[in-house]
Amino acid sequence: MLEVEKLNLSRIQETCAKQKTRWWDVFAEYAIHKTYSFKNNVFYGVRESEIKGYGIRLNIDGKTGFSFCNDIAMLDSVMEYARETARYGEIEEYDLPAKQPTPHVECYDGNIFNKDTQYYLHTLQNVVDTIRSAYSDCMVDAGLGCVDGYIHLINSRGFDSGYHYSRQGSTISALRILPDGSRVQVYESITWNSDVNIHELSERIIQKLNFSKQTVKMPFGNYYVIFTPKAFGQIMGVVLQGLTGRSIERGISRYIGKFGEKVFGRQFTVYDNPLIDFAPGSYPFDDEGIPAKSKTIIENGYVKTYIAHLQSAHLLHVQPTGNASRGYAILPQESFSNIVVEPGTTSFKDMIAQMGTGIIIDQFIGFGQSNTLMGNFSANLDLAWLVVQGEVKGRLTNSMVSGDVTTMLNDKIVLSSEREWVGDAYLPYVLCRINYSTT
Repeated sequence: MLEVEKLNLSRIQETCAKQKTRWWDVFAEYAIHKTYSFKNNVFYGVRESEIKGYGIRLNIDGKTGFSFCNDIAMLDSVMEYARETARYGEIEEYDLPAKQPTPHVECYDGNIFNKDTQYYLHTLQNVVDTIRSAYSDCMVDAGLGCVDGYIHLINSRGFDSGYHYSRQGSTISALRILPDGSRVQVYESITWNSDVNIHELSERIIQKLNFSKQTVKMPFGNYYVIFTPKAFGQIMGVVLQGLTGRSIERGISRYIGKFGEKVFGRQFTVYDNPLIDFAPGSYPFDDEGIPAKSKTIIENGYVKTYIAHLQSAHLLHVQPTGNASRGYAILPQESFSNIVVEPGTTSFKDMIAQMGTGIIIDQFIGFGQSNTLMGNFSANLDLAWLVVQGEVKGRLTNSMVSGDVTTMLNDKIVLSSEREWVGDAYLPYVLCRINYSTT
């Protein structure tokens, strides 16, 4: 953290300490973002931006007020606003964490920032050229971004700690118009806290364009389907919905009364793990100062636990899990860190060979149109392919799928031995059955 930012934080700390409060905390955030981009096959631009801010919470008579600023010159007015809003704030009678040891996890790789602009532009140009060497009629967009950031948290109970983090991410998309006039757009992305190999993304895009050379049709029915990790990431959003303290406390979680019971297939084990070196959702402590730890959310199909920040943990009389997330301009909320699904033993290639007639799904449109709180979903298919006797026949269009995650992810599911990072989730390919229809 820059020395001037340390001085600013010290001044805020001194000002907060003079306030008559039950407790207070300050969340400081500083980051430099650099982005490099190509659009429609050509260089588009380089951009650099800075984020800097301080979020201040004051708990007065059990109610919490909040305000934030980007400029230390605004401190007096920000402090006054936080005091005023406390009168109308939510009742929060928990205690903040005191100073305590936190685990070590690698979150920063300085090598990302040792490379100059020309290196990143050359890398993106290679990606564009690679895709267009396979499909010269493609329009390719390619972007790459780097973040050099620092987070620091202090509170009235003596917690005073920060950590440096880096982030590098890339999104590549390719648009192609087929001879029949249909439009195919494939995208791939990756985020990591150290160097990423974006050439893997171009290889995936070319493979999916190969699958999409022609369009095909199939009748509606219940079929075997393979979700790619990218598609399964959206299914996991439905699975995890309701596994937060807020939803439990409000009585809107479908898992109430089911903890310790078998809900999913015995092959299905899910962890929330913020202690994976350089993973995008990793941190040594959460944004309220609770030390990070790995948690088993679902084990062999049995729902084991949920995540909870300080407020929901207090209301539910449980221990906080270290899953509070915030920015300097927003209040803490519950958020999963790195979601990790245990792999299976079958390769993706063998899955395709074994499924007979079925579908591979990679991209959705309008996912979650049903009652996802109850585990239901329906979505149009943006990118999906028909498989017949182990061979990909072409792309399916004007179609949709629907299902219930509990029924779908039963004891008959097959998980691949390969896994891919999708955002902050490490996921396998998943073979199961699902309802398919045309639109």
